[in-house]
Amino acid sequence: MKKLLLLSFCLVSFLGRAQISSYFHGDAKDFADLKTRSLIVELLEEDEKILKKLEKPKYADDLKAYKNMIKLYNEEIVLYAKKYWILNTDFEFKTQSEVETLKKSKNKSYAVLRNLRLKDIDTDFRTKLYINAFVYTRIESNKDAPDSQAYMPVFSKKSNILMDEADYKFCFDVLQSNINYIISKKKNINSENYIKEMAEGNCPLIKNKTLLVKESLIYEKTSKGACLKKYNGNLKIVSDEEVNKAFIEKEKDKVVLFSVPYEIAKGNMGPVGQSFIISYKVIVDCETGKILYLFMPKGFAVMGQNLFQFMIDKDFENIKNCK
Repeated sequence: MKKLLLLSFCLVSFLGRAQISSYFHGDAKDFADLKTRSLIVELLEEDEKILKKLEKPKYADDLKAYKNMIKLYNEEIVLYAKKYWILNTDFEFKTQSEVETLKKSKNKSYAVLRNLRLKDIDTDFRTKLYINAFVYTRIESNKDAPDSQAYMPVFSKKSNILMDEADYKFCFDVLQSNINYIISKKKNINSENYIKEMAEGNCPLIKNKTLLVKESLIYEKTSKGACLKKYNGNLKIVSDEEVNKAFIEKEKDKVVLFSVPYEIAKGNMGPVGQSFIISYKVIVDCETGKILYLFMPKGFAVMGQNLFQFMIDKDFENIKNCK
């Protein structure tokens, strides 16, 4: 953990300049129109360029993981888009190729919900790192300039699941409520700032509820005991399944934590360049869906803080002290 914190000190000066574009290219008028359109939920296809790169025997495990990721995503998105997407009444599921054919035909009658890899936009020192996001956009829009987006939580460590049902529900709740907020307020606000605004002043509501955190999110060198001691409240470190159940079934007096990759940090440690993905931590009320807490690393305020996807004992102290 000392190494992780040291990196946060060394790279903190680079965090003020975003390496991932979080800009919403749509506005209230665009989103009101999108809600009237038929929705295409885009299914992933295997990329021939990636397959070619992974065709050598030494990449056999990577190839298997890549194919499995596409298979799992397509299975899961069909289930959970039908269950949790409510902005559009008409649904279709089409492959990336089919969507591209419609776009080339100048068909502007569809909204598209897709999984997009947001790439590093830095022109001086561009890495190969990327962030996964759901985007909701006009079919005619530039793929690299989507109308809206919401970052996906950390992927599951299990081989038979890409993300839990709760992760899809969380993403869709954020994205759809963000869109409706923009329409009603006629005020453009990206998902980062929307979550920040929704969390404002809600920390006290956590204290009388039980906080559930996935054991898989705890840093391997951090003990459960240290986390429980620093939080000194109603905290349970439990299985992924228990967190998923609590959020999906809207269990009363339970709150859950999501870790969401959203930015790329860059800098130098001596002669060696360092780049890594940083994550924000958000706590949501299971029963109401209300956002109660957010730690989103930005600028010099994060010196000495944990920027990574995992939780350490200090993170629980931050939650306890949030006002």
